Amino acid sequence: MQPSDLLDLIRAVYGLTSDYQVMKKFGFSQTGVSKWRTNTNFPDDKVLIQFADALDIHLGVLLLHSVIWRQKDATAKAALQKILDALAYCEGADL
Repeated sequence: MQPSDLLDLIRAVYGLTSDYQVMKKFGFSQTGVSKWRTNTNFPDDKVLIQFADALDIHLGVLLLHSVIWRQKDATAKAALQKILDALAYCEGADL
């Protein structure tokens, strides 16, 4: 998941039509939101906590997306992605 995907999900959940509206609703900086839109920075953990609640997604899943996005080593990235993919089979489990 790219940072811009998270922005799109938040916009959809709240019926917002612009990143500016996301910025105002959550009190984010314009620079931060812009970096998420251009996929140059992933939201930090505090933001992911807010997003997990808003999106009704387990925080651990968003944190794993963050770790995968930041990971430089291809082998480590692939291993983490396999864990994330396996979570799809655990739907309904209390993770």
